[in-house]
Amino acid sequence: MALGRTHELINLVFLPPALYFIPKEFYLPFTAGYLVGTFVLSPDIDMAHSKPSKRWKALKPIWRPYQSFSKHRGISHLPVIGSLIRLFYLVAALVFIYFVALGVVSLLKPEFVNTLLEINPLNFFHELAWREESAFFMFGVVLADITHIVIDFISSLLKKRPT
Repeated sequence: MALGRTHELINLVFLPPALYFIPKEFYLPFTAGYLVGTFVLSPDIDMAHSKPSKRWKALKPIWRPYQSFSKHRGISHLPVIGSLIRLFYLVAALVFIYFVALGVVSLLKPEFVNTLLEINPLNFFHELAWREESAFFMFGVVLADITHIVIDFISSLLKKRPT
């Protein structure tokens, strides 16, 4: 298995050639997704002490349930499926946090409930999901993951070969 720094470096090397196949108007969302997939939503987020997990700092605990059901190199390392599961998990966690905050605010400061309801993340994510930019963002995350998984596979093969 390659080290985190190696994964990130190789992923960054593959970003410019990947951009060749992306329409110029979608460079930004694709690159953002690719960098998020490389540094923050990496398949290695399934390990509590990995670099991607540590980058979440105070929000790191939201990944504990995910880490408990995803063993390393398990569901996280399935191309496309792992990426989509992590993205959906993150959205679900953010929506959950929103509704907990809404509940707390409704108990402590009921006058602010209408303000919170106006910024409903369900509407935001629903609208965002149908934008073309979102598809290229997700494609960036998926391609970064595929690069990561291929690096893991090649690294494992090299370690298993007889010397």
